[in-house]
Amino acid sequence: MSNVEEKVQFPKAGINCPQCGTFVETSIFEILTSNAFVCPSCHLRLNIDRMKSKQAFDALRKVQAAQKDIEKKKHFNR
Repeated sequence: MSNVEEKVQFPKAGINCPQCGTFVETSIFEILTSNAFVCPSCHLRLNIDRMKSKQAFDALRKVQAAQKDIEKKKHFNR
């Protein structure tokens, strides 16, 4: 495994708060399993509409599966 491959990190998941602009960091797992997030700066509650976000959730599930696959391959190649 090359040094570049060892240093690959996934970008941080999250959203910018629509009220104050603060980046609300989370994980793909949290996005897929939570119903809402709270901005740490202004405390705005950000509710998730799963019906309107179905396509985004489907894409996130694919990303999560790909990340797991990469992690498995990384551990297997050690």
